[in-house]
Amino acid sequence: MYTRHSEITFKNYKHMINKLRDKGMIIDNEYLAIELLKSRGYYNLINRYKEEFTIPNTKNFQPNTHITDLYYYHRIEDDLRNILFKFTINFEQRFKETMSYILAKQLGVSPKKYLDPINFRNKRKAKSITSFILMQVEKCNDNPTKYYKDEYDYVPPWIMLSNLSLGQTRMLFSIFPYSMTKYVVSELLPIHNYRNKKYDYQSSLRLVAYENMGNIRNDSDIDKFVLQLIETTRNMITIIKDFRNAFAHGNRIVNFHSSQSLKYNSLNIFIKENTVTRKEFFNNGLGRNDLFAFLISLILLMDKYDSIYMIDQLSIWEKNNTKSQHSKTSFYKFIKSCRLPTNFIQRLEKIEIEKTIAKEKEDFRQFF
Repeated sequence: MYTRHSEITFKNYKHMINKLRDKGMIIDNEYLAIELLKSRGYYNLINRYKEEFTIPNTKNFQPNTHITDLYYYHRIEDDLRNILFKFTINFEQRFKETMSYILAKQLGVSPKKYLDPINFRNKRKAKSITSFILMQVEKCNDNPTKYYKDEYDYVPPWIMLSNLSLGQTRMLFSIFPYSMTKYVVSELLPIHNYRNKKYDYQSSLRLVAYENMGNIRNDSDIDKFVLQLIETTRNMITIIKDFRNAFAHGNRIVNFHSSQSLKYNSLNIFIKENTVTRKEFFNNGLGRNDLFAFLISLILLMDKYDSIYMIDQLSIWEKNNTKSQHSKTSFYKFIKSCRLPTNFIQRLEKIEIEKTIAKEKEDFRQFF
């Protein structure tokens, strides 16, 4: 069998250090370099990051590249991955809670009712999805699922969903009937409904912010607008799911893109030019299906407290990694590799996830 490389052989740490020196890397402290290789591994520390530190079309490192540069770079990405993974879990809990609430409210707490395909859209697809979910629940013998099986002989929706991955939960959401879909979307998105106007959960007006009322002339306009919001929410959930899976498998953040893209006109309902400009979106792909699109999606779909907390955690992450000139250089090199604006955290802060009562009243008077 033809292979492009010679066979893999064992190399000790001393050999690895000499190999790095031969490629132009600066090893100031050999003992420290070996400790870094022991703690991170040659592949995770060197091979994963060499593209950003080598001279294009060569295997040699850029001038003045130290092994500690790759370590700082690796740590910056690891810390960011850990922060973002935590908040994808928070979003997942919120998403599942919203779905389980409306499932129980509309269809009941028994799987025979809330997983009956007749209650969902696209009956053939619904039958396949609900059968799969029932099988997942039936084969689970861990608590709390086991407890509900033993004590009640059935599993309510909020326990059922704990057995599903985010991707499987999204799959169930895709067959929700229109009224239940509207409820979930209205709960997830930061829609600025005037506080004194209370709408039934099935009302499409729950999904129309007062900023958008000027574009609504009739029921048809409302329906089109609601469908746009539903599509946008589904797309954002897919983006979050794709990045979550990448984080869980330890994949690189740099250059990762979701299989799903956002649309600028839909995104523009919630964000302004001070977050992403039209030119940046269409010319550079900023906010389409990249890391920034993922961050925007999380900010918009998490609850306001988690959104604020995530921005705070990102600010601390930036501060901790820019204390020295050395770490600052690595940090902004990483940001550039991610194709993020250097002020991306400040841009995220511009997204209005909540309005004060005074601001709400002021804006409301402008539209009515």
